[in-house]
Amino acid sequence: MVAASLGAVVVVAASVFGAAPSSAAPVTDGLYGDPEAATRYWEPQTESDCGLLAARTVIGELTGAPPTEREIIDLATSTPSECTPGQPVYDESIDPSDGGTGHGTCTDDLVLLLRHYGVNADYTNDDEAGSGGQATGIDALAGYLGDGRQALVCVNAATIWDTDDDRTECDHMVTVAAIDFDNDIVYLGDSGADDTRGEQVSIDTFTTAWATGGHELVVTAPR
Repeated sequence: MVAASLGAVVVVAASVFGAAPSSAAPVTDGLYGDPEAATRYWEPQTESDCGLLAARTVIGELTGAPPTEREIIDLATSTPSECTPGQPVYDESIDPSDGGTGHGTCTDDLVLLLRHYGVNADYTNDDEAGSGGQATGIDALAGYLGDGRQALVCVNAATIWDTDDDRTECDHMVTVAAIDFDNDIVYLGDSGADDTRGEQVSIDTFTTAWATGGHELVVTAPR
């Protein structure tokens, strides 16, 4: 897993789409979002808490005061899950190999954690969008980023990291800092390892990895 470093990046003005409907014309050029948001509040995870670290990054971007990893773990372990009633949002005491819920966080539960820090956000996926809910997919995502909103997505880690592990399910949470259609780059806030700071992947790699979870997306409210 070798991630390219960012260096100095000039953010090019992009068209503002708002909440792009699924019927919007495909986005083919321009830079949407802020590439520096992939690194500004980045830190590697020390547990299987990629979702919590992704939420931490978003909180940092919007408030300037991100919690520590320990603080957001403590919040998640004491917050009841809406995804798995009767369980906390995050349970660091259960080993996933034992068949329990274990480490990891439901994507939609991240909305609860963000709200605690004063960040309003919504969850969507292909099914929600297909039923008239909030749009998802690459064009909608570009629109949200162009509006200055923050985005967290569930992707397949093996696809992003180009490893030989299973590539059929979304199993890793990252933030999407920016999409550069002109240079075929998606900038990710990925806490997965020490070498994932400033991670950049091609648009095709990203869309393939994101599709494995039905384009799950947590997007913050307009500012």
